[in-house]
Amino acid sequence: MAKINILHWLYKHSPLNFYSITQNNETVIKSINNTFVGYKFDRVFSDEDINSLRKIIKNFKRFSTIAVLLAYIILIYCFIFPHYDLFNNQWVKYGTIVFAILLPFLVLALISKFFELYMNNKFGKFTKAHFPSSNVIENQSYKDFKLEIIKIFILLVVITGIYFCIGSPYQTSLNLINQGKYSDAVKMTTIWSKILPIDARWYSLRAYAKFYDGDYKGAIEDYDKSYKLKDDEYKSMSFDNKIYIKYILNDYESALKDFDNEIKNTRDDNEKDSLLWDKAQFLYNIGKYKTALSIYNELIDKSEEDRVYLLENRLYYERSQVYKRLKMDKEALADEQKAQELDLDIEYQTSIPEPTLILEEI
Repeated sequence: MAKINILHWLYKHSPLNFYSITQNNETVIKSINNTFVGYKFDRVFSDEDINSLRKIIKNFKRFSTIAVLLAYIILIYCFIFPHYDLFNNQWVKYGTIVFAILLPFLVLALISKFFELYMNNKFGKFTKAHFPSSNVIENQSYKDFKLEIIKIFILLVVITGIYFCIGSPYQTSLNLINQGKYSDAVKMTTIWSKILPIDARWYSLRAYAKFYDGDYKGAIEDYDKSYKLKDDEYKSMSFDNKIYIKYILNDYESALKDFDNEIKNTRDDNEKDSLLWDKAQFLYNIGKYKTALSIYNELIDKSEEDRVYLLENRLYYERSQVYKRLKMDKEALADEQKAQELDLDIEYQTSIPEPTLILEEI
């Protein structure tokens, strides 16, 4: 049974197995980015030429890797991240995916052209040919190949080690906040918001740190960014936190405008009713009891239409508290009794909650 040496196989299909001497005293140099294409010269290269080529090809290959990486960084940070909202369009989304797949081939083709020009200027004219497969492994080239593999392995080990030593950057940011190191948390989250500007978590954490660092305006702006980026069941956390900051700053008018704007642009009844309920509670906490009452009336009417996400018993209990503030004791008592008839749990028999600042999604 034939044995397979994986390293030898990889070597023969890598650019570091870079030349071959044919029986016709011709030298074929392997393309740096296409393992099947060769450049045929009508002479045998000297040892000096081979040593020079070894260095040149390694440098070109490394440059190719860096160029592909930079091309993706430019694509991500100059197009995808700044225009992330465009990706709601299917044509833009799939067009970008196709371009991203083709991008490395375009970059490598361009670098290969430069390599061909260099080969022509350095070693003279050549013709393109198929690079011949050979069982003769040139020792020095094989050593170079193994050295490159070792370097990559060491780099991966170092990166992995750094990650486990430092820990998750998200968890590190949380730890800084929990330790009261808000300025450091702002610096850490700012770095990662630059690296991953479409990850809402960094803006949310930075907003929390900015708030306790005294930058209320910056905190509001970051919660806005986080809210616009998130599209899941926890999205309301960033909005609620923004409302909280405006609440403690007594910027009630601005907060109510935010509520109205979000309610106007909701996608479904569930989201709209949730925001209306939050707005009713906010109005209660700022003393606008009559306006709050009108919203509670609307929500209770909806809850009677069997909207399961509206807790009818809790709505009656909260409206009773509004009635008490308006000195409408008879109506308040009636709502309390109605809430009890609907099996209101003791845990729900609490005051209408004030806005609070939440650090993590529950």
